[in-house]
Amino acid sequence: LSGGHTIGVTHCDKFVRRLYTFKGARPQYSPPMNLAFLRQMRGTCPLNYSPTTVAMLDAVTPNKFDNGYYQTLQQQKGLLSSDQVLFADRRSRATVNHFAANQTAFFDAFVAAMAKLGRIGVKTAGSDAEIRRVCTKVN
Repeated sequence: LSGGHTIGVTHCDKFVRRLYTFKGARPQYSPPMNLAFLRQMRGTCPLNYSPTTVAMLDAVTPNKFDNGYYQTLQQQKGLLSSDQVLFADRRSRATVNHFAANQTAFFDAFVAAMAKLGRIGVKTAGSDAEIRRVCTKVN
C-alpha cells in the first residue's frame, strides 16, 4: 500500500526533520537520501517553512498512478523515511526493485492489498466509531 504514495502531497512538518537532522560530524541521513534531492527539498521546505507548504510524494510523476514511486526509492529520493526505508532495508529491497521494473506486478499487488484492506471492517457507527475530520487528530 505504500505505493499509493505515487500520487499525493505531504506537508513539510511530516518530513522536515529528515532534511535538517543528522548525526555526527559527517551528515548521515537515515535512511540515505540523494544529495541533489535533499537540496531540492530544502528549497521547498526551508527551516522557516509555511505550515501550508507541501511537497509531492513522487517528484517524478506526481499526478500519475504508476511505478515511478519505486523508481525514486531506488535513486534515494523517497521523501518520507517510512518510504525510503523500503529500499534501504534488505528485507524489502527486492520488492521495491520488482515493482520498479514491473508496473503490472505493482498494480496487481496494489489491487490485492486494497481489496484485503477493504475487508477489515472499519467501524463507522456506534460508540467505538470515529470518522476523523483531520486524520492526525481525534475529534
